[in-house]
Amino acid sequence: MYLPCVISSVIVGILWQTIFSPYGPVTEIMQHFQPGWENTLLSNPRTAIVPVLLVMLWYYTGTYFIIFLANLQKIDQEVIEAAKIDGATEWQSLRYVILPALSGVIATSSILAISGSLKSFDLIFAMTGGNPARRTSVLALFMYDTAFRGAPNYPMANAVSTFMMAFSFLLIIITKIVEKRLGGREE
Repeated sequence: MYLPCVISSVIVGILWQTIFSPYGPVTEIMQHFQPGWENTLLSNPRTAIVPVLLVMLWYYTGTYFIIFLANLQKIDQEVIEAAKIDGATEWQSLRYVILPALSGVIATSSILAISGSLKSFDLIFAMTGGNPARRTSVLALFMYDTAFRGAPNYPMANAVSTFMMAFSFLLIIITKIVEKRLGGREE
């Protein structure tokens, strides 16, 4: 479960690009069920984002499982038992005991996920290069294209990177505000 996080994202992108390629295993499997099926998953603008999102989900799931598992184990079981003795249902225990105890890790995971999505250049570049029709392009890929492909436009690339940094800080502030409103505790 955690293994994908240890492997370089470029290697993961190339591996999955091969798996989803027109001559890869996905095509072979699908042609057994539907003869004549053409694999355009990564080349079709309508479907190119689906394999990328599935790979990103697969790639980062292990990290978040480890983070949440570690924090779930830190919750004092006596508090949960006390809530059950007081008549709390499973849903009420989740809502009023477990989620407030996990609010810090939810905020941290949100920040990690947001920053990960903003910097997901390497995996997407390895899988699709930002094509087809820029459907899988993200800000980091746009910044790369602006700076290094075609006629370089360094001021625009710099502006994009500055915007990404400011946007990241804004999202972190919003996440912290939401965490405080949900009753998060400081540790």
